[in-house]
Amino acid sequence: MQKSKFKIKVKGDKVIWMVFLLLIIISAMEVYSTIGKTVYERQGGSPIMMFAKHIFILFLGTCVMYAVHHIKYTYFSRFAKIGLFVSFILLILTLILGSFGDKAAARWLTIPLIGQFQPSEIVKIILIIYVARVLALYQDNIKSMEVFKKLMIPICLICMLIFPENFSTATILFLICFFMMYIGRINNKYLILIVIVGVIAVISIFALLKANPDLLSRGGTWVNRIEEYISDDKTAITQSNQAEMAIATGGFFGKFLGHTTQARFLSESHNDFIYAIIIEEGGMLLGIVIIALYLILLYRGIQVARRSKGYFGAFCAIGLIIMIVFQAMINMFVATGITPVTGQTLPFVSYGGTSFLFSCIALGIVLSISASANKDQAKEKLEKDITEEDSVDLTSEENKSKEENQSENNFETKEQNN
Repeated sequence: MQKSKFKIKVKGDKVIWMVFLLLIIISAMEVYSTIGKTVYERQGGSPIMMFAKHIFILFLGTCVMYAVHHIKYTYFSRFAKIGLFVSFILLILTLILGSFGDKAAARWLTIPLIGQFQPSEIVKIILIIYVARVLALYQDNIKSMEVFKKLMIPICLICMLIFPENFSTATILFLICFFMMYIGRINNKYLILIVIVGVIAVISIFALLKANPDLLSRGGTWVNRIEEYISDDKTAITQSNQAEMAIATGGFFGKFLGHTTQARFLSESHNDFIYAIIIEEGGMLLGIVIIALYLILLYRGIQVARRSKGYFGAFCAIGLIIMIVFQAMINMFVATGITPVTGQTLPFVSYGGTSFLFSCIALGIVLSISASANKDQAKEKLEKDITEEDSVDLTSEENKSKEENQSENNFETKEQNN
């Protein structure tokens, strides 16, 4: 009887895979627990259908991540420029044609036969890949104004297009790109200039919106959130207050799964405020475990970047893993009242299609970089063993294999020649 040749081959950092699986298991449990309260009791929908959809999205995202991690990560750099162009088109179309969701923000595009998706999610990944590519290509001339302009012009344009309807995403993306430029050795005087201009811009925008909230469609919402956050009057019952109540009643061990009482008072208990419900049901113990999982993800991502032989892989890994973990931290800060409400989801845990799928793509690229680094290290070890034990030269076939699979030491030259 002939055996099936189908085999699932998992590559890359195994710890990252384990963290991902633990997070989606927690996601399935907590979304199941909260959906009945938020959908059935308040919106009259079907919690079973909504949960089934979430399970399908978790499965689809896992398959997408598995497929992406089998693609050699250097291929993504080849599409950075065209991806940037497509990003501009998508964001402009979103501002013009975008559907308004529950939060009255035009963040969604509707594609026939596919449905709605949030362009800013894929744009984040494309911009990070582009920044990593430029930093890798121009390391020999990284301090120049020319390289700085190649980075700042698209970064500013992308963030400005996201900004009117999604201030928090634009800010987070800009900060990630700034950090990438910092570790990429961009001239410090340019980075200081960015900080000065950025602070002035934020203060000026807040002042303008406070004077005229209708200047932007979301202007009044931003001002109200910030003023509520800094206000001494805490008597108003806001979403943040409800989240804090959920956390306070959870204690250390929690009320256990399905015993949430605050979910019905949180309009986004299965999404933006899911971390508060996690603590209510699982206690501070599970809340600390969630934080630890994201910190492990950050640590392993940094290790992947350090082990990458080329600049592009290192910058890409660090940018994408920070994107995921920083968003997670912002979500948890909002749930615990540390920062104003932002609308950021908890990666791999919150209910939602677009955010989860593109987070899976980002993590898949990181795993691809890890797999390539593992392969390079295995080849180096094999070559060392052959040299030490047999004292013979590598055969022509092995030399050819080495050249085909070597890291990106000459990445810059190859890309510039193309």
